[in-house]
Amino acid sequence: MNESTAKEIVISGMGVVTPIGSSIGAFWDANLRGRSGLRLEDRMDLSALPCGWVAGLVPEDAKQAVRDRWQVPGRSWGDCLMLDAVEQALDDAGLSEPLTGPAGLIWARVWPGPTGSDPKDYENHMKSLGARYSQVGNSPAAVAEYLADKDLPLETVDLSTFPSDIAARLGTSLIATRLEATCAGGLRAIAEGARLLRMGKVECVVVSASVSRNTPYVLSQYGQLMALSRWREPAEQASMPFDKRRSGMVINESAGALVLETADHARRRGVEQVHAVVQGWGLAVGTGHMTAPNVDAVEHVMRTAIRRAGIDVDEVDTVNSHGTSTRLNDLTESRAMHKVFGSRMPDLPVSAVKSLTGHGSAASGIIETAVSALTLCNGVIPPVVTCTEPDPACAVRTSLTPVEQPVDTVLKNSFGFGGQYAAMVFGRPDNPRLTPRPIQAAA
Repeated sequence: MNESTAKEIVISGMGVVTPIGSSIGAFWDANLRGRSGLRLEDRMDLSALPCGWVAGLVPEDAKQAVRDRWQVPGRSWGDCLMLDAVEQALDDAGLSEPLTGPAGLIWARVWPGPTGSDPKDYENHMKSLGARYSQVGNSPAAVAEYLADKDLPLETVDLSTFPSDIAARLGTSLIATRLEATCAGGLRAIAEGARLLRMGKVECVVVSASVSRNTPYVLSQYGQLMALSRWREPAEQASMPFDKRRSGMVINESAGALVLETADHARRRGVEQVHAVVQGWGLAVGTGHMTAPNVDAVEHVMRTAIRRAGIDVDEVDTVNSHGTSTRLNDLTESRAMHKVFGSRMPDLPVSAVKSLTGHGSAASGIIETAVSALTLCNGVIPPVVTCTEPDPACAVRTSLTPVEQPVDTVLKNSFGFGGQYAAMVFGRPDNPRLTPRPIQAAA
């Protein structure tokens, strides 16, 4: 039995906090208008770095609104972002009453310290361990007594109240899993949530991810890899997937959340319209190279997702690409698409959300899944306004303006460092939830 004949999984709620919008409506509007959230990183001195001068940043007024709603002592900024996205998704799904059965929670986020990732966090952690060892050694009883009256700072522990916060919001117990699959983490989280649903463990799953890692330390790490954009012209153009001038990715801060349910559970709750159907997925872990993607692995997960969806390659209407704007990733992804779709490539529309938002690691997979769902429901494929000089070596079909056409199936790709590969097929529901269109969608 293929996955298309198994228990149907639907996306009933979505929420986002991104550089181009902190609600689904604003985010979709920005996608269709080609409005960028990239700007010069002016919060720190980056003059010594060889790249990475541009970032995708949530506007300050939107960040303050998130702080006002969610910031409390001991809660990390990444958790605040996720809580805001999750609350949007739960409201969108109409989940205002406590659930009657257990639910799932799959989430991904970076190191929980105040900065997102900074060597000072690790330095404080090691100093704390050293001081404790010097004072009490390794005796379990002595360590317990030493810690009994101490509040450990957030950066020294990987603790979070996020799961208990979500359990309280849903009014039920959770099967909760935090996972790490680098930039493929968002799609892997969705796949894990769908797996829980198909196994009958739960009937509703919250999937979420966040990232906030714009620090000199993180930027210098990526800078050493020469993975970040070296674009020195207008910042809005710095992320240009599949353009021959592309010079690297732009990292961002963002969060996304989805509510997944069985279709039966959604109907029993009285939900008549949903965003998308999760039809199939492909996952793989490669061992060839720590950072360089492998074309065969990319091809494999795409073909696996299509096969498990129970559809033919010709039934894929559009690809929502990983599209990082790095020289190697875009070329590898496009070559794999050519292997999968062959002669269809000149006519197959490809979108690339990171051209406007930048790259949000695991959060990107969830945020770009929201775009895939909006594409299905509205019959509009967002433009890639920064791809003004398409790379003939990639030879993918992007557009500078929104493409209106019927869309029944979207293939979504996500890949990550450490040999992480994921692809997922989403289908148009029988009764899709429409999102208001902008009055004038312009490139």
